[in-house]
Amino acid sequence: MGLIRFSVAQAGRFSTEALARAYMAGMDEVPWPTRVVATDDGLIVDRPESESGCFYIPWTVDGFCEMTLSTASLMERARPYLLEVELARGTLNRIRNQLATWEQAGLVIPEPIRKRLSNITEVFSRAATSQPDQKKAATLASEVLSEALSLTVALGAAYAQQALSIRHASGNKLVTLLGANLGEKPLEKRVAEHFTRTFNSAIVPMAWNQLAPDEDDYRWDLTETQLKWCKTNDMKICSGPLVSLDGENIPDWLVLWEDDLENLTGLIAQHVRAVVQRFRGRLHVWQAASRVNSGSFLGLSRQDTMRLAIFIVETIREIDPQTPVVISFDQPWGNPKSSQDTELPVYLADTLVRSNLGLAGVGLEMKVGYHPNGSSLRDVIEFSRQLDRWAMLGMPLLISLVVPGGEGTDPEAKSESTSHPDVWTAERQEEWVRDYVPILLGKQAVQGIVWNQLYDAHPHALPHGGLINAAAEAKPALGSLTAIRKAHLD
Repeated sequence: MGLIRFSVAQAGRFSTEALARAYMAGMDEVPWPTRVVATDDGLIVDRPESESGCFYIPWTVDGFCEMTLSTASLMERARPYLLEVELARGTLNRIRNQLATWEQAGLVIPEPIRKRLSNITEVFSRAATSQPDQKKAATLASEVLSEALSLTVALGAAYAQQALSIRHASGNKLVTLLGANLGEKPLEKRVAEHFTRTFNSAIVPMAWNQLAPDEDDYRWDLTETQLKWCKTNDMKICSGPLVSLDGENIPDWLVLWEDDLENLTGLIAQHVRAVVQRFRGRLHVWQAASRVNSGSFLGLSRQDTMRLAIFIVETIREIDPQTPVVISFDQPWGNPKSSQDTELPVYLADTLVRSNLGLAGVGLEMKVGYHPNGSSLRDVIEFSRQLDRWAMLGMPLLISLVVPGGEGTDPEAKSESTSHPDVWTAERQEEWVRDYVPILLGKQAVQGIVWNQLYDAHPHALPHGGLINAAAEAKPALGSLTAIRKAHLD
């Protein structure tokens, strides 16, 4: 067992829930099983490895929502590390490394950004050399973190501006898909008007439990209505996942076959064939399966779940060899609390890409700011770096997003995942769109961006995740997406 100790200037700042999401990882960034215990003056981190690694923890910085930050690589030692200083060190290291990578790729770093980085580095030097006075060092390190995270936003904006200028060099707008999920009911007139102003594409859900709540009793009316609406409004159409391999949106009757691979395979084949045969040729992309990396599906092992994903793709290709097929993953940074996560989701995706299934792309689902089963907020630099890692698959990427934006309870939300509604206001949601979506558009590999929850009025998965509130009023984030479409997309 390997122990690393941290002193924390603000002892008692951590909630039990935040400590449960903290973890350590090695150079491959695969989360290790980690137990974090709060003491009177800091933290003790217990993991099965003794090698050096980085510590990741949800951390609140002045002016920002809680986000997961990391230290640089730390070795075991008897003397505790001062956590504030190590998080500042790790954040500065990531900024410098990403800046060097972008410069090698031809990005011009504005001089004000260089000056700010120099000033922040100077303050960090004072923090690092003041550690005998822990309170002073922690105060300086907190200043570094606040300034450094602000700098990541400026650096991300500079990257997005230059990357988009290159992509627009031909004088044409981008053909990237920008869409949203149509949800479980037909769109009301006011909501439909918001939709057509902002999006050029739509996700038609096709949730299994909605299509076939009773075995062999399919209800096609909603899907037919949504497909006709999309055609009338000249939308590119992508199906929702035909099977969610985390078990979400499956009909209740399917649970009778839990842990029975043979019968589950037969029932899935029957369902996929029914859907694909009915709608073949009427949409532009099939999402075969989602959340392939989320764990077991109805008691099956990870290996059997992967086999099911492959089988679903093959079944679609057999019936409809023309329409592109994608398969999607969620929690791109991995799930540190999953006993089955022995490798990052991108490595599982690479295995499927190399299997010659005829995949046309890979989907990546980001439920930012939600837990459990979501992705903690990361800074702009880390967000961009993760996208670049997935781009190395050499496949088009379809990015599915949900970010919370609302206060109070959300009675229509079905998921156990929660956010911090006192922090994730509608204004914060809009700020996230402004800072992060241009990064997505700047990536050549990203060929589709989908907001996976449109409306907070009808039953929906995640609290406050819609772009339109329960009163059918557009949140500020929708206006930002509309402006982005007008500036960059057909």
